[in-house]
Amino acid sequence: MELNNLIQLKNINNETFDFEKLSSNNSLLIKNCYNIKINIINKINKITIENSSQILITLQKLVVGLDISKSKCILLNLDSFIGSIDNQSLIPSIELFKSDLYLIGTINKYKDIIISHQSSNLYQIDL
Repeated sequence: MELNNLIQLKNINNETFDFEKLSSNNSLLIKNCYNIKINIINKINKITIENSSQILITLQKLVVGLDISKSKCILLNLDSFIGSIDNQSLIPSIELFKSDLYLIGTINKYKDIIISHQSSNLYQIDL
């Protein structure tokens, strides 16, 4: 049994990251970051974003969960993903706490995601 590997991005500004060789054994922590772009090509276990701003995440495979806390202007793009994986939503759930999340693209990409939010703002941008 392989342990869950945590990839940490902390205190990073104005960068782009392309993750192509991740697996469901990987999780990503983004903390105290500003203006970064993240492209995730393969499946990943979980993404956690804390105290960050202007983060763009583009997903092409399943993520078990997305937790966002005390972050502003987080953009989530699922439009590069086509279809479903074993009839599952691309992201089963999103947890928001004191954050702003912008869902980019058609609303159908997000219709099966359970989104819970406390003191947060959720927006949908149709491009």
